[in-house]
Amino acid sequence: MIKKGLKFIFGILILFVIQYLCNITIKLTHIILPAPILGLILLCFLLQINIIKKEWVKDSCEFLLKIMPMLFVPLLVGIIVYYSIIEKNLIQILLNVIITATFTLLLTGIIVENIIKYVRLKKIGKLHHD
Repeated sequence: MIKKGLKFIFGILILFVIQYLCNITIKLTHIILPAPILGLILLCFLLQINIIKKEWVKDSCEFLLKIMPMLFVPLLVGIIVYYSIIEKNLIQILLNVIITATFTLLLTGIIVENIIKYVRLKKIGKLHHD
């Protein structure tokens, strides 16, 4: 039980350190990217190259995913507080959400499709610039 608790704390510590490093990086470099997104990219990269082992962060990530709905409570409170503003601008907000979501989905699809093509070409040896 103690070993599992220490493993959980170690996993949370890894996630916090990655997030802290990304916050500092964003502040110092002024990159126009949210620190949590950079943190996810960094975590994914570190997992892929086996600097961080999946077992180290698995329990911590599962816990955070379980409590995620509770983390959205402030969002709901904000909607209630600003309801009158939202009500007045609902059409503009909905259009903005629909357009940006569509654009994001299309762009993500195009990028993933190109990555898949690149990996397939690399596997069959058509790309020689390694």
